[in-house]
Amino acid sequence: MTEKGPSLPRQLLAKPAMQIILFMITIAYVISPIDVIPDVPIVGWLDDAAVVLAQLASFVVYLKEKRRRHTEKNQQKSEGN
Repeated sequence: MTEKGPSLPRQLLAKPAMQIILFMITIAYVISPIDVIPDVPIVGWLDDAAVVLAQLASFVVYLKEKRRRHTEKNQQKSEGN
């Protein structure tokens, strides 16, 4: 995060609609028979695991941004009273 606020990717990931889209893409990729690495035991599951981990990391960024905004809103509200 910069002094001006979160970067553009963080702003995009902080939107609920983007999280839903990324989740649907993740599910489609994991269940799809077309993979970067063919699904052979262990080695072939690595790309699926990487996609799932990337989605989880994206969701964590979303939760952190949502929590930050909520905290800022509460601080502004308490300072205004």
